[in-house]
Amino acid sequence: MPANFTSGWLGNGQSAWHGQGIVTESTLPAREAFETANALFSVEKRELVYPYQYEDPIGLDWQKSGTFGVVRTDTQELLGIVTKQYELVQNEALLRMAEFIREEVDMDAVVVLANGAKVAFTASLRGASTDIVPGDTVKRRIVGYLGHDGKTGCGAKFTNIRVVCQNTLTAALGESGAHSSITHKNGANNNFDALINSIDVARQDFVTECELMREFSRVSMGVDAFKEFVDEVYNLDNSQVFRKRQHLETAFRVGYGQEYAPFSLWTGVNAITQVETSTRGATASKGRSQFARGTFGVGAQISKRAFAVASAML
Repeated sequence: MPANFTSGWLGNGQSAWHGQGIVTESTLPAREAFETANALFSVEKRELVYPYQYEDPIGLDWQKSGTFGVVRTDTQELLGIVTKQYELVQNEALLRMAEFIREEVDMDAVVVLANGAKVAFTASLRGASTDIVPGDTVKRRIVGYLGHDGKTGCGAKFTNIRVVCQNTLTAALGESGAHSSITHKNGANNNFDALINSIDVARQDFVTECELMREFSRVSMGVDAFKEFVDEVYNLDNSQVFRKRQHLETAFRVGYGQEYAPFSLWTGVNAITQVETSTRGATASKGRSQFARGTFGVGAQISKRAFAVASAML
């Protein structure tokens, strides 16, 4: 399955880039979303054994290893190897997190990754969706996640990314911003409330970011100024031949969304983001490589730098 996707539910009529999962036209209550995604399986911790050969008399026996496997009980999949001190957290706890914030959010997606080694949900914060310019809407989201692989803890992260696969989960968790997490030790099941205490902080961060983008749309930028902007973002000098320049200028003039705020700083940022991250109109193979590049690779880094350079210009 693509990007470790095993099963999932995707709401609001929005399918994932990989075309997998069950899509519904609207949102669902948290429990129904988790059930539709087959994300309420349980896990067990079972001690692992290994074969031990002895010589007097010659024979074979099984020895306990002192390490444990995390096993998905419905499929018997081995999801991770852990120590005796590892405390299991069941998927019901992740569901409780989603239900705890039900008055604050609308569910977007629930995904099961790597046969159950990770489970995550995405939900949009109510009152944290806004148009930068008419027609260009961004949303603030909360991603709740839980790992059974022995490496990933459980937590909540505020992001603009909708998690639909391993790549998007990696990208969301790699962003800066409000993030609460718990390890699988020291009473991991005792209290999930701390995972959502930063909702108000995240909303304020979202408002600040959106105001910056609105300010971008108010600042005029001609073609010459855009060339200088590109030089700054890509750290170019006049002697360098830059093959992307024509693609960038085309995106600046007639790219996606340019009609909303033409020849503005906002359009400049969008042009670079389009060239570096967009999979629209790409072939399947090109789309996959562009998705990886634009989600957690060089494309994502350049897009973030474009935003930073634009912010400094204000």
